[in-house]
Amino acid sequence: MTIAALQPAPGWLYGRMSRMATPPTSRHDLAERLRKEIRDGAPARTAGTVVSGRQLAKELGCARNTLIGAMELLEQEGLVRSIPKVGYMVLSPAAAFEARLDKLGHVHPAPGQADDRTDMVTTAVRKASADVAAALGSPPESAVVLRQSVLSRGGTPWAIRELYVPKGIADLARRLLDVDPVDEDQILNGAGLPETGHLHAISARPASDQEAALLKSRAVTVLTVRRVSYSGEQTRSCEFLLIHADRVSLTDSSGKLPN
Repeated sequence: MTIAALQPAPGWLYGRMSRMATPPTSRHDLAERLRKEIRDGAPARTAGTVVSGRQLAKELGCARNTLIGAMELLEQEGLVRSIPKVGYMVLSPAAAFEARLDKLGHVHPAPGQADDRTDMVTTAVRKASADVAAALGSPPESAVVLRQSVLSRGGTPWAIRELYVPKGIADLARRLLDVDPVDEDQILNGAGLPETGHLHAISARPASDQEAALLKSRAVTVLTVRRVSYSGEQTRSCEFLLIHADRVSLTDSSGKLPN
């Protein structure tokens, strides 16, 4: 028998390797795989299932530390819960729901629920980005007050709200600098700047890394509702509502609707 006869046929090794499942190479890749399985309702990933971390790492062919990192990401998203000395329990994915855009350009979850909440993230003076400056009709990098908050339902974020107010207007309405949630419209009215008109527009784009972290969801698409508010000839604010498109359906309506 010749040496050539003992050699595998060309492509044999490649064919074997291409059929082998390639284990995830990072905690983000692994989290993405498990996230999809949980949301698709895979048999071993249904809500209430308890899995051993050691057993799961063996099943997936990954390092234990990689699995722990992936599970930390999924726990932040509310998809699993860590059980000390046992493993992880799979939780139900956040329920999808509908939000309505009213004729004034405001978005409301439908119907409202007791567990709806708004958490302030930051209140700060910033330099306006090009988009914000254009919406406010201000010079690039002009000073604005940013009020950023996260809207949640059932403990899971569904939108990020960013309200930008020109610094000159905020100087007249000082409570806009409060770190706690406030009624901005009421404050602006009290400062002699009632809303007399608005413009709103809707677009879609991938979330930035920072936005995805606030929404606790990787690689998410956001629906952006931009609302510019006017008082007479003056632009008084610009609001961006960044909505988790995989969780929320945005609708609008007109006329009288049945109950």
